[in-house]
Amino acid sequence: MRVLLITHGLPPESVGGVEQHVDGLARALTEAGHEVHVYAKTGRAGPDPGTAIEETDGQAPYRVTRFVYRYEGLDGLRSLYAVPALDEALRGFLTDRKFDVAHVHHLTGVSTGALAVLREAGIPTVLTLHDYWLLCPRGQMWDRHGRVTETISPAGCAACLRPTFGRWIPAGEEGEAAVADLHELAKDTLSVPDALVAPSARAIPPFAAFGVDESRVRVVENGVDTAALRQLPLPDFDGDRPLRVGYLGTLIPSKGLDVLVRAMQQLPAGQAELRIHGNVVPYHGDAGFLTRAFQSLSPSDRIAYLGPYRTGDLPRILTGIDVLVAPALWHEAFGLTVREALAAGRPTVVSRIGGLQDALVDGVHGRIVPPGDAGALAEALAGMAADRDALRRMAEACRADAPVRGFAEMAADLVDVYRGVAVGTG
Repeated sequence: MRVLLITHGLPPESVGGVEQHVDGLARALTEAGHEVHVYAKTGRAGPDPGTAIEETDGQAPYRVTRFVYRYEGLDGLRSLYAVPALDEALRGFLTDRKFDVAHVHHLTGVSTGALAVLREAGIPTVLTLHDYWLLCPRGQMWDRHGRVTETISPAGCAACLRPTFGRWIPAGEEGEAAVADLHELAKDTLSVPDALVAPSARAIPPFAAFGVDESRVRVVENGVDTAALRQLPLPDFDGDRPLRVGYLGTLIPSKGLDVLVRAMQQLPAGQAELRIHGNVVPYHGDAGFLTRAFQSLSPSDRIAYLGPYRTGDLPRILTGIDVLVAPALWHEAFGLTVREALAAGRPTVVSRIGGLQDALVDGVHGRIVPPGDAGALAEALAGMAADRDALRRMAEACRADAPVRGFAEMAADLVDVYRGVAVGTG
């Protein structure tokens, strides 16, 4: 098939979970004999918005076109979502290009109008619901007070969003109307694709509550690079050294790093050490999270921030840890780093929330603890540190039967979806 993948970023320029997923999918589709072209946003300075830049360095085994967009000229909530200039750019890109299917992975910085442009061009479309950005400009349905938002409403969302987008959401009915308009845009956008995909069944309820017919959504679990990760040696779990705990991911409040830091501080001195890898980015205007998370640290705390990482660094990073912790506080749809750690034979500790808890069996491949509970997290880590034989059995179980699959299996399931929409069966 001739497959177009559309995304808000792509490695090596952008290395978030969705971006790595798209790269892995594109490579697997190419290896399976399909023609793949990735159309990805770039924020590079210089060219006008919408300018298409063809990649010619040959780093990827598939074709790449990056289009320029820098979030300039925003004048309201709707302008975060619908960008007519990018719709025109996509329309120009599709001229004289033929595709059997377009798979859209994220519309932030891409424009919600992209789906209508694809339909206008006669290209069947698939949209993956990687997060809740279409319903919530914060992306995670996790409010400014650090609470999960189960349902959305114009009044509730206006109160939550006003501190970040205040000039676009005035108090009273005018602000609620602006949010209601955004919700209508989301409903219109979600009605366009021929098929919807979610990486976990746990990601579907917020969309169903919003009015999306659940029968339109097919669950296709994401894959990871199992071939490379399963080649890594298992840790030796030497009982004479501290347990090496790892955190991988963006350093933002909803990921729960501060909870993990508090848990580490509750452990006896010398029992464990924490290695933190990930990007530090502002969270909707809040640039102080890392300072707050680290402000109680003392020189005796064995906690190190080792900076951002790229996909190619993953084997080295996972080799250097015994246990991965993903202490998320929001309904994360999938949890890519958790599956990568499990494939590498690293037991994991995850929050009992969203799709993270589906990655493992509690007590077999790691531990599942209540979100936000530093005491429960500390207890789980202390148990792992104290019983290295049990930890070794967990690592062996991770390698043997953790529910993790490779990119090729994921791509095969998605090709089934592609073929369905390509022949009009949805």
